[in-house]
Amino acid sequence: MENRDCCSQNIDNSIPNDDICHLDGCSNEHHDHHDHDDDGAVGSSCCGIDMGEESHMSCCGVDLGGSTKKGRLSKYWIYLIVSLPILIASFLLSHFDVYHAYPWTSIFDPAWVVVALCGLPIYRGAIKNLKRKKITAALLISIAMTASLIMGIMLAFGVGTSHGHGSYIFAAGEIAFLMTLGQQIEGVTSKKSRSAVKALIDMTPVLATLKTDDGYVDVNVDTINVGDILLTRPHEIIALDGIVVAGEGEVDTSSITGEYAPMEVKVGDKVYAGTKNLSSALEIQAISKNTETTLSKLIAYVKQAEKKKAPFVRLADKWASYLVPSTCVLSVVVFFIALFGFGVGVLNAVQRAITVLIVVCPCAMTLATPIAVAAGIGNASKKGVLVKSGVAFEALSKIDVVCLDKTGTLTEGKPMVEEVIPYGIEKEELLYLSASAESQSEHLIGKAIVNAFDGALSEPTQTESQIGVGIKSVVDGKVVEVVKLQSKLDLIPKSEIERLVNAPATTVAVFVDGIYKGAVLVSDTIRNGAQNAVDAMKALDLKLSMLTGDNHKSANKISSSLGLDETHAGLLPEDKVGIIEGYKQQGKKVLMIGDGVNDAPSMGVADTSLAMGAMGNSVAIETADISLLSNDLNKVPFLIKLSRITFRLVKCNIILSLCISLTAVILSTLGILDAVSGALVHNASSVYVCLSASLLLLYKERKK
Repeated sequence: MENRDCCSQNIDNSIPNDDICHLDGCSNEHHDHHDHDDDGAVGSSCCGIDMGEESHMSCCGVDLGGSTKKGRLSKYWIYLIVSLPILIASFLLSHFDVYHAYPWTSIFDPAWVVVALCGLPIYRGAIKNLKRKKITAALLISIAMTASLIMGIMLAFGVGTSHGHGSYIFAAGEIAFLMTLGQQIEGVTSKKSRSAVKALIDMTPVLATLKTDDGYVDVNVDTINVGDILLTRPHEIIALDGIVVAGEGEVDTSSITGEYAPMEVKVGDKVYAGTKNLSSALEIQAISKNTETTLSKLIAYVKQAEKKKAPFVRLADKWASYLVPSTCVLSVVVFFIALFGFGVGVLNAVQRAITVLIVVCPCAMTLATPIAVAAGIGNASKKGVLVKSGVAFEALSKIDVVCLDKTGTLTEGKPMVEEVIPYGIEKEELLYLSASAESQSEHLIGKAIVNAFDGALSEPTQTESQIGVGIKSVVDGKVVEVVKLQSKLDLIPKSEIERLVNAPATTVAVFVDGIYKGAVLVSDTIRNGAQNAVDAMKALDLKLSMLTGDNHKSANKISSSLGLDETHAGLLPEDKVGIIEGYKQQGKKVLMIGDGVNDAPSMGVADTSLAMGAMGNSVAIETADISLLSNDLNKVPFLIKLSRITFRLVKCNIILSLCISLTAVILSTLGILDAVSGALVHNASSVYVCLSASLLLLYKERKK
């Protein structure tokens, strides 16, 4: 199978082709935030620079122009390569006083070439944003370069004396060079931090082998319809979600779930697009179109996660919007302090004011959060965890209480019938009626009851599913209800209630034509790895609370085995909502972990929610803020740690950038930093923020 060329086709209608291509390296490196600014403009970078269709601008104002074809070196890297020897020549001419005998010749300083190559994109960025009535970091750099050029021209014609540099034109060229270099490095590192979508896109095949009456034909995957039979050969990528109809073997699902153990598949098993067939050939019947696969939804949500800014990102953007105009005012203040307070000349005072414009540019501050959040979400996606938004990721870092459903979360989710207790009916008939009623149910308990009956079942009619309660169907003309024991206690004989309530298993009552006819006891086992996950979450100072509709005896058995802090049993969906709201009223931040279906109400009210085993479960992916595509509960404490580390790093980077800016302002005012050294300090802090944030992609939990 080939991999899709992202620049030619779109794998999901919800993702614009140009957005995919930007992430796939088909464009210049740039900061690709597609958020709506407060003024309604679309496509701004983290510093408020226009990133619309006509141009692509980097964070601090370099207008990166049109896209570069995949595999080609960005023209701005070429500009930098060309500019470096020219800039060195300019420095040498200035350093050895070549212009001393004839100062007017400095007007021909070769640094003008560097200004043209590297400086013009900065000017374009400033002008475009001024037209939108936005003051950005690009404007500060443009003012600094312009002032340096004006002073260079004045010196060339004998107006004033030089301070710090023989050529201010060289200073302007070096500022442009350093800023462009910084932007390109930032672009590379931030692109790395957003590699999650690209990795997913690379897994999407372009072609699939379709089975026809005339044999097998390679066709475009977009042309395949639900019900078509596809052939997937060994070591090929499965093209679409489907059901195996012929063959058996092993499938590598690590690309989606993060689980590296191969999954054995046979006829009747479900497989997913983007996973790899490891052994024998499989014939697969498509159950979804290309735009509706689990993989396409995964790509869409990871892409959407970058669009939805975390509150901390919006706060940093707000600070930056105030910082830019404040810096202009500060620059004027520094000019007068230097001129009248320190008694320096006008040109020297202007130089210090210029340096302030450069060192206080808010690039590091605005880069700190979006790149870190994107890297954190990208890391999670590689582990098989789908985080819908920066908002959910930030909320996860603040949680105090983790509420967990029992069945399918803490337990294996494969319950088995432990005992059938008839009441005025034969045991076999009781199991037959309840299994027939549940035969169309997707609930785990219903499946357990069906699996327990070894014989032919009747097809139920008029089936009504009552979420959190049970099911009601007509079987052989009889109305059969299989419901939670607590929902109809008033219709069950007291002698039976005492017997059933104390049973250490999940108990469902069976009613036939409204009359109690017995109960079915179903038990489940604790999920492998659940104990380690619980211990790891408790080590993070989290309060763990089980919310289950199961009876108290069964719930307490699981809870005490795992060492949970609280247990709430016998709950209806609305009861779970009430408990979570109670925690929130206490000022707690709550994470709800469940299956994304029955737990939808409680997930909706929690501060953030996580669905277990969501691969192939579109309802779970839609419902939860975070989806764990596998059933490995140990990924939850890892994810919580990752979110905490991410926002701790964000805070540290913002504080560091502010401290560097404050120190640089003082040094600039004193004349210790000049425009060129200020540009070095500025870019060093920005690049450091990008690199440190991108390292989150490599974060792994230490194994004890």
